[in-house]
Amino acid sequence: MVNPVGVTPFTRSLLLAALIGLAWWFFGNLYEAVVISPNWVIDSPAQLTRMHDLFTVTSPTTYFVPAMPMTVTVLWVALYLGRRSLPSTLVRSTVAVSIALVALTIAIVTILVDGLFGADYLEHADVLVAYARCWNVANLIRMALTATCGVLTWCLLHTPARAA
Repeated sequence: MVNPVGVTPFTRSLLLAALIGLAWWFFGNLYEAVVISPNWVIDSPAQLTRMHDLFTVTSPTTYFVPAMPMTVTVLWVALYLGRRSLPSTLVRSTVAVSIALVALTIAIVTILVDGLFGADYLEHADVLVAYARCWNVANLIRMALTATCGVLTWCLLHTPARAA
């Protein structure tokens, strides 16, 4: 790895932690996109009922959800601390992509999670297939944003610092 002048080891450690968090988040979404959520669009009420019955005590959500706020917070702190020494174009790009990622995740949580996983999900069984399809599309977009943010973070770790 390049050791950019002016970037503290602490900032580099935060960038590395954010990169690991982004990878964790990405591969969790990838697993969900390949293994779990495609099943939801076929007989959605029955599929989601099975899932509700399976995850009575805990769920994958309790494992993956903490990654998002922790990762983004660590990333933003690293970008703030390194703002004078990291390449400004990469910093701005990373901030923009991470904001889009957070906005999409908030939209998914506020619009789709309650519809698919709320206690009253069967009351709107007629739209569960539409919710499931929206989830799958939104998850693909979220994976693309997560991967882009990861690549930008990797570039920040491997690009020489800008001149003072």
